[in-house]
Amino acid sequence: METLRVGVIGLRRGLGFVRLLQAMEGTDVVGVADQDEARREQVCREHGVPLGCATLGELLRAGLDFVVIATPLPLHVTHAIEALEAGVHVLSEVPAAGTVEECERLVAAVERSGRHYMLAENCCYWAIADAARAMYARGDFGELFYREAEYIHHIPEARRDAAGRPTWRASMEPIVYCTHSLGPLLWIGGGYPTAVSCYSTGAHFDATVPDLQVAIFQMDDGGVVRVTCSFANAHWQGHRFALYGSRASLDTGWIGREEPRYWSTAIPHLQQPVRLPIGTDVPNLPAAARLGGHGTAEWQMVTAFVRSLREGTRPPIDVYDAVMFSLPGLIGRDSAAEGRSLPIPQYQQRRPA
Repeated sequence: METLRVGVIGLRRGLGFVRLLQAMEGTDVVGVADQDEARREQVCREHGVPLGCATLGELLRAGLDFVVIATPLPLHVTHAIEALEAGVHVLSEVPAAGTVEECERLVAAVERSGRHYMLAENCCYWAIADAARAMYARGDFGELFYREAEYIHHIPEARRDAAGRPTWRASMEPIVYCTHSLGPLLWIGGGYPTAVSCYSTGAHFDATVPDLQVAIFQMDDGGVVRVTCSFANAHWQGHRFALYGSRASLDTGWIGREEPRYWSTAIPHLQQPVRLPIGTDVPNLPAAARLGGHGTAEWQMVTAFVRSLREGTRPPIDVYDAVMFSLPGLIGRDSAAEGRSLPIPQYQQRRPA
């Protein structure tokens, strides 16, 4: 098996990818990049990476097969396009883009380059998401007419750096970071949102952004999806998903705190929801599968991306899905600002047959 030469840019979030890729058969981390000289030197020293770079351009000259982009959101599209134009495949952290205009630029760059692009939406690779996706494909839910998700996380430390200066997160409205919520819902049940109405609360914790935003999405099959995102709150951290179908329903509860509950009309005489002992980790994987930092999710995700490169098949979360996981949050931000429902461009319609 040919070894794939890999680079990682952005060594806060990217460090988990360095560890995982070094442990994965058939991949070789030949270089890393980060603006922080001390950080990149430490990573190179502690993890035996031969090349440490200050810029992506320098890293791309190392002859990479693919690069993992784990830089801050405002740089995702700039770095993705730079890599694609250099003929390098891209695995990019979420969200895919930070503006509506960047979505178009990203899709156009992938189409020009012919390279693989995949969004690193790790929540799609949680065991419970994988199980629900298989259940839906089997027809267990029937027709999904309503889906909802919540992502609640109080992260004041992420909005300021060590010197107290605002980071990119300080001006990010919560719904922009919808991919951990909307992504798995679309991954499980398919379909795409066509319109959004989004609503904001006030700002009780940080005057720069709302505490919480709620988006209601109209789906292309007539269904409805609700997503709630908050990064300033007095609440426990967590994710929750729920699926309402014509035959069955699933509520994950607060993932990591509660067991998912399942109700099905196919089970005669059911008196209470059935509890499913399924969490985020996929069982029976090697110990190295947990090196990514979020259980086994990154291992499953990177394995799927590498497989698509080796087989020449479409990445599981390609650029069209990447944009449709991310763009609805950007349109949602505009909806909240304008106080009206807004249409969502349908980028999946550009996917080649």
